[in-house]
Amino acid sequence: MRGLKLGRSIRRVSIIKADGSGEIVLHKGKKSKKKKQNKELKPMERAVRHMADANLASAKSFSNSHRKSNRKKKNGWLRDISKNIMRANRKGNKKL
Repeated sequence: MRGLKLGRSIRRVSIIKADGSGEIVLHKGKKSKKKKQNKELKPMERAVRHMADANLASAKSFSNSHRKSNRKKKNGWLRDISKNIMRANRKGNKKL
């Protein structure tokens, strides 16, 4: 039973032995822990999380356009660096 992973919908497991006797073992899943956080800090945490998501979107956008510029032309990444940075910042600001 210890190595067996059961789904969330399973409430009870019955084990029937060879001699016919059966025992019922209740399966209790892992309880999710309550988030420890002050109510006053909740808006600040949310803002920080949104900024992190926006930074990630900006970095992904810049990385994609950098690769595309590099494939298109010789030293293309250097020629298009200002355009790529502006596009990435715009995308990050939209996400924010």
